[in-house]
Amino acid sequence: MSSVRRVGGSVVWSVGPVVAGAVLAIGPLVRFGGPTAAEVAVTALAWAPAVARARAPFAAFLASAAVVVGWWVLHGLEARALLPAGVVVWWLLVWVADRCDPRRVATALGVCLVVPLALGAAALTGPGDGAAVVPLVAVTVTAAVVGRDRRTRRAYLVALQDRAERAERERDARARVAVMEERARIARELHDVVAHNLSVMTALADGAGYAQDGEQAARAVRQIATTGREALAEMHRLVGVLRTDDDGPGRAPAPGLDGLSAVVEQVRAAGLPTSLTVTGRPAPLVAGAQLAVHRLVQEALTNTLRHARGARSAAVRLDWRAGELAVEVTDEGGPAVLPERPGHGLVGMRERVAAWDGTVVAGPRPEGGWRVAAVLPLAVVGAEGAGTAAP
Repeated sequence: MSSVRRVGGSVVWSVGPVVAGAVLAIGPLVRFGGPTAAEVAVTALAWAPAVARARAPFAAFLASAAVVVGWWVLHGLEARALLPAGVVVWWLLVWVADRCDPRRVATALGVCLVVPLALGAAALTGPGDGAAVVPLVAVTVTAAVVGRDRRTRRAYLVALQDRAERAERERDARARVAVMEERARIARELHDVVAHNLSVMTALADGAGYAQDGEQAARAVRQIATTGREALAEMHRLVGVLRTDDDGPGRAPAPGLDGLSAVVEQVRAAGLPTSLTVTGRPAPLVAGAQLAVHRLVQEALTNTLRHARGARSAAVRLDWRAGELAVEVTDEGGPAVLPERPGHGLVGMRERVAAWDGTVVAGPRPEGGWRVAAVLPLAVVGAEGAGTAAP
């Protein structure tokens, strides 16, 4: 049904203006004693090609111009001979200037200027209607200008539409990239949370299994439950990022420097004596940089629990210097046992710190144990906001 309506509307749009123009063109002939049958026929023949003005404007223009110019040539350049049906030629000139290439536009202009030039020549050599030269030239130029203006406006609208579509595609592409980056960030967060808390829980479970004192075993089991609940809460926070984009009051804040004490306490409860030392004067540090430091310390201590067999102790040190924050995590004791398949922990550390123009160095210590050190320039990480205090 909709296709029938479109076809019907197209036919009305093509034929309607042509019929109306032909009728209006016959009207002025009444002043000259009424239109003759030949004039009516010529008017119909001149306007008929205009039905194809949208599909073939140049061909329609040539057909109409041939009929009108032929009539004028046969009947002479007299007042009545300038049949009003000739208006269709200038109307079709607008379509040619709008839809055709410059070569065809120039050809159509030349055809339309033949009549004014002929009128001018007739006025010079004998009686004729030379006064019509200027109006006809003016109408010809106006029709060409109107047609080119329509072409320019349509090209401008097409360019605007193309620009809008391109902007929409770019926005969608940026959105897809943002989603991929967010998923990668959440994957790193989940890796840190799961690896750290499971390492702590495994160490506590081992300690509870070997404990000879029932109270000590019960304390280790309670610590396992507490660590598990904290891990679940943080995982819920991370997964919640995937479910909503708003920062509602119910969302827990990302861990920062003030959460380092809790990380150290977890490692202590797992059986590894760990200290936290802060020197210097704390400076403003944005939440993202605090999270990077928190995850670096968490990952380094997790690696100590998992890979440093026989480690006697670990130490976390934050040194606030002039223009930078130095973070160092070391352990003392047995040599590090590297996994057969290296994970993404160290890579994740470097990516997080590099996002704030910082650097990370990790490797064995000459005196034994392992060392992870990072430096974050405060000129970068402190420029976007404040809100930190020493743990």
